[in-house]
Amino acid sequence: MDFLKKRFKNETTLSIIWETVLISVTFISLVYFISTDIEVKLDSFQDIALLFLALITLFNGTLSGVTALSVLTFGLYFFSFTFDMRVFLEYLVFVLLFGEFHFHFKRKGKEDKEEKNYLKEKFRELSNAFFALKVSHDQLEKGYLLKPVTLRTLIIDLSLDDTSKNAYIKLFETFEEAFSLKSALFCELNDDFETKSVIPLGESTFRYDESHPMIDKALNSKKAVFLSQSEITMMEKEPALAVLPILDSKENIKALFIIEKMDFLEFNMDNILKIQILLEYLTQELSYNEIKASLPKHKAFSRLDARFVFEINRLSSMYERYSVVSAFVLVHTANPAISLVIEDFRQKKMRLLDMVDTMKINKNVFFLFLLPLERVSGAVSFKRRIDKELTGFSDDEYKILITQINEIQKIQHWISEYDQ
Repeated sequence: MDFLKKRFKNETTLSIIWETVLISVTFISLVYFISTDIEVKLDSFQDIALLFLALITLFNGTLSGVTALSVLTFGLYFFSFTFDMRVFLEYLVFVLLFGEFHFHFKRKGKEDKEEKNYLKEKFRELSNAFFALKVSHDQLEKGYLLKPVTLRTLIIDLSLDDTSKNAYIKLFETFEEAFSLKSALFCELNDDFETKSVIPLGESTFRYDESHPMIDKALNSKKAVFLSQSEITMMEKEPALAVLPILDSKENIKALFIIEKMDFLEFNMDNILKIQILLEYLTQELSYNEIKASLPKHKAFSRLDARFVFEINRLSSMYERYSVVSAFVLVHTANPAISLVIEDFRQKKMRLLDMVDTMKINKNVFFLFLLPLERVSGAVSFKRRIDKELTGFSDDEYKILITQINEIQKIQHWISEYDQ
């Protein structure tokens, strides 16, 4: 099944039509030679023909169905020199009906697949954030209480204030202290696994080679590859102790982190996994900022957090490609008391996937709630929950705007009215 799905996914329209013609010619030829009737008409084997057209149309769409019907009609005319327009039109109606079913089934399948991929990406992103938080707390327990920053906070700061190269160099300095890492090589890759940039860290002497056994295995498996205990005697000969693939939220390899030297007592699977997750988290944060900078699609949102803008762009793209809807709720107030209530609401009463960011313009405060994969009806329910929290306040003290992700310009226009 996977082979067929992959093959048909890559088929062009022209090749599908040729395949339909070939199958139809084979079908009509078999029916003609097997039939005992002297005169074969389109409706003399209507049950079989209708089933054939249904299979072709439901699998490949209306164009294939019309092509198959045309071939059947031409074939029967060639064999019997008869043509019944009424029967042809009846079959054409069935083909168009089957084609409509194919269109809706295919569209629904794409929507479901896109939603599934989105949830997988969000799960991976949230997993990286959670693991980074866990490692930060582990480090606090080991002696970081006297320092004003955790690893997770450090990574976020590095992604905002430094270039990509400096960010990885400074993170490596933290790895030196936390995991006794001595030298490593960071290799940013393109889609063909060719190096876009190479950052030597510490006393690195390793040269990237795609054919290297450990690198080749890491690229194929997308999992960390490191020397096992049985191979520990090879450490002096083998220039690489571990190769860590750095994946994005779609599980595509963006870079490799090659560990060259590391203290023996710290060289274990737990520390390797921590290093890999922290690197992925930094790469994820850097990608947010790159996308925000390269896509000035929503200029009114330039003051928002990069991750929030990244999510807006991603959900907008999902709607444009597959009509996967998401909702947007904007709450505006100039009352500090209402702001405190909304802050409490955002911290305690939101779903895991929902995102929120805050924008301040003079005395006006805007709370932007992004509800992924939620229709306007769900956003209306979300608004009622906010109204319930603000029962003690008058309607003049706050305003709420609800819209779909494809009509986000309404929110931009509303915010821009206060940004004068």
